Amino acid sequence: MVTVYNKEPFLENCIQSLINLNIDKSQIEAIFVDDVSTDGSYAILNRYAEQYEFIRAIQLDENSGGPAIPRNIGMQEANGEYLTILDADDWLEAEGFPKLILQMQTHNSDIGFGQCYKHMNNEIRKVANFASYKEANGLVPYEIYNIFRAVGPWGKVFKRSTVIDNNMKFKNLKYGEDKLFYSELISKSQSASMSPEPVYHVNRYADNISLIKSTDMIEKSQFNLDVLKEIIQMELPEYAKEQILCRILEMDFISRFLVTKTFLNSNDKDFFYQQFNEVESVITGAGYEMEKLLINDKYKNVYHTYHHNQKNFVAYIGYMIYEANAYKYIKDHMVYFKYPESFKNLVELKTKCTAIYNGTRLINNTFYEVIELYKQPNIAIEAVKLVKIKDDRFSKKVDFIVENDCIYIKTDDLKFEDTDFNISIQYNGFDQVLVRATYPNFNDQSKLKRQNFHLEFISDKKEAVSLNTDHYLVHAPDHIVVKQEINRYKNTDFNDPLDSIAKGQLIKIKATGKSADQTPLLITNDDLYITADKAFVTEINLNKIEGYVSHIPKSVEVIKKCKLYETISFNNDPIKTLKPGMTLDIVDLAFTDKLTPRLKTSDGYYLTANEKFVDIIN
Repeated sequence: MVTVYNKEPFLENCIQSLINLNIDKSQIEAIFVDDVSTDGSYAILNRYAEQYEFIRAIQLDENSGGPAIPRNIGMQEANGEYLTILDADDWLEAEGFPKLILQMQTHNSDIGFGQCYKHMNNEIRKVANFASYKEANGLVPYEIYNIFRAVGPWGKVFKRSTVIDNNMKFKNLKYGEDKLFYSELISKSQSASMSPEPVYHVNRYADNISLIKSTDMIEKSQFNLDVLKEIIQMELPEYAKEQILCRILEMDFISRFLVTKTFLNSNDKDFFYQQFNEVESVITGAGYEMEKLLINDKYKNVYHTYHHNQKNFVAYIGYMIYEANAYKYIKDHMVYFKYPESFKNLVELKTKCTAIYNGTRLINNTFYEVIELYKQPNIAIEAVKLVKIKDDRFSKKVDFIVENDCIYIKTDDLKFEDTDFNISIQYNGFDQVLVRATYPNFNDQSKLKRQNFHLEFISDKKEAVSLNTDHYLVHAPDHIVVKQEINRYKNTDFNDPLDSIAKGQLIKIKATGKSADQTPLLITNDDLYITADKAFVTEINLNKIEGYVSHIPKSVEVIKKCKLYETISFNNDPIKTLKPGMTLDIVDLAFTDKLTPRLKTSDGYYLTANEKFVDIIN
């Protein structure tokens, strides 16, 4: 079941993933519900519906404003025993998804959880490993550890009868409808299957900005409060409700609300305090104790500081965001976080498991790679994997020995074809940690530069290839945009970088040149040298940009409500909402991966350069 609204750039990839499923198509139906798209989405759906019998395309009479109504229609229209919800910009795994379905049918499971991968510009990561780290059946869904930390459609398959029998529907909210629906669904399902097979792929590339990203933190907090009140009123198993409340409290109102840069930078911290106080009032008014709902010591400390050290609360949040990860030390063979003196009364925070590379050793005429473990007593090491750097889809288990808090791996086993890799230590079921290259450090006078770096093994097999100038800009454009961070140099040898240029930056070019080995390069307007490799830079013609500010103004006025973000890609929570009449000083023009212009403000934030939203003052 797929809801669609203006997803033309991604839709064919989504549909093709369904066509590619290794499953008898007479046994499935793919229902696409179009919410009156204004692009070519519905035409694409009709084309595929005419070609494939298992694909149905439905279009609403008018736009509903969100995914809830289209999803509800899809669930009512569905004829199958099992349902899954797929976002139109995501895709399913051809082999893994049918395997999960078969597993659920075999064990008559009400709900199933499969492995998901989130695809971002620079990396591909596993999502919610706690729900898919092993093959298991006959599970009580709401008793799966941390299961309510992942309350969205990704990688979930469920019985339609659970929805129909309990009259479950998505509420038409701007934000939080998934949390409400899946919390109830998981709580009211009786049995679950879990599969480590890859099932679902999430599109989080920078050119795919969803509605969630356009909802600012202030709005989100109110929606989350509404969800909390609804959960309190639901008739759910008590254990399930407690776990849901724990998730809402720890994740939505501490981790993503109070422990944020948005809170630190806000001039209206009273709003945050009022919202959190209301959360506490709702929870305690329903008969629950806040301290008993909190599981993580980190969040317990935030709550304790909020109530017992209010004058230092903001300082503590600043410490948590900016300093906690930089100040660590070893005690009793565990890694602890170093607190400032003013917070020494709090529970000492320590990592569950920290793994640190200890070099190569010759033992009984055999070379071993040694990894030292600093872990809590209840930690049991279950597996060691070589994982491709920045791509969790590719991994390889290796044999190992654990002895005296050290892991020993034969050096000859440390091979992963021609792949650059990290070493991952899996423990206590689903938890995992990458091996670090250096030991923790705490020093008031100076910081260890790379104490948080992960160990990386780089393949030394390099293929000799002739230079292909098709991969380079060989003619001087007026301007280029940086696609990946690059260095700027004073000479053509590229030996000693002067500085770096961030991704998305606009650079004026005056000429081209070549290095000593005849590699093309670009000469900037200030007579410095940068790469001409098209993998790192791309040509842009500012004169062909329509509907956007295409040069750097000194200031702009907001003419239509929009958002202010920390990043060019708008892929984090908005800093705040900008209202018509507000003016901002501008220092630069930057570009997304799709070469959409953004305006950079004098305080380092970004907003749209769309002329429908901003007007140039000077």
